[in-house]
Amino acid sequence: MLTSVARMAAAVVVAEAVWCGCAAAGQTWVCAVASAVAVDEDGTVGPPELGDRERPTFFRVDPLKKQLTLLAPKSRRGEVTKLDTVTEVEGLTVCSGVENGRGVSLIISAEGRLTLSVISDGVVWSVFGHALPETEVQPPQN
Repeated sequence: MLTSVARMAAAVVVAEAVWCGCAAAGQTWVCAVASAVAVDEDGTVGPPELGDRERPTFFRVDPLKKQLTLLAPKSRRGEVTKLDTVTEVEGLTVCSGVENGRGVSLIISAEGRLTLSVISDGVVWSVFGHALPETEVQPPQN
């Protein structure tokens, strides 16, 4: 009896994950920022305004934990953005969330292309870069 209940519970969890698109969204990615641009509501185009903070250059996206964690620069290492949704659609990992009143949308292609948008009142930041599955990131061999 217990075994059939356990099997049924496992089947429900798997079916729910497949239904919401999360079953294949388990790949953790290490991402590098290649370029970033901001567009203000008046049409001004330029680098994103970060105040006195350094621009993120590397981050990790963990779909299972639903979070984006900054890896570099060192001054920002460990900062986390929670992701509300993570979905795998047609070879794309699609993530979205809200951080400090800004909308965050992220798409990573199976080939490793990265597109990130940060949307705030009157400004959109577009970030482009590259992503590697974390399992493919290896330390240097000596």
